[in-house]
Amino acid sequence: MKIVIIEDERDLGVLMRNFLIRQLNIKTPEGNVRVVASLTEGLDCVRDMSPDWIFIDNNLPDGKGVQAIRQIRDVHPGKNAKVVMMSAMTNLRDEAFRNGADFFLDKPISFVEVKNIFTKPATEI
Repeated sequence: MKIVIIEDERDLGVLMRNFLIRQLNIKTPEGNVRVVASLTEGLDCVRDMSPDWIFIDNNLPDGKGVQAIRQIRDVHPGKNAKVVMMSAMTNLRDEAFRNGADFFLDKPISFVEVKNIFTKPATEI
């Protein structure tokens, strides 16, 4: 499984990465789970890695994640990657879904909810 985490809060990105590696029992995380801190790096990773899951923060140094979801879908067409929007701004939920997000996680992140997205359909979260 390949995962890209686009999160400019380095500690949160590393925590998510480590949690997902343990939770999903990823044996070779080095090339399969990447944490990047900007939209530019994130879009490059999506192009290069063709990930199965993309976690994206909203407030990034070079733009808004909620607007970049469409770019991710354009860069990654035909692949059934799951896009997870993460934000403390719950008013972005509807816009994120309209732009193509599969899930929305409220910040502060609950790792119980992160775990749940791998076991429940998007409509239940």
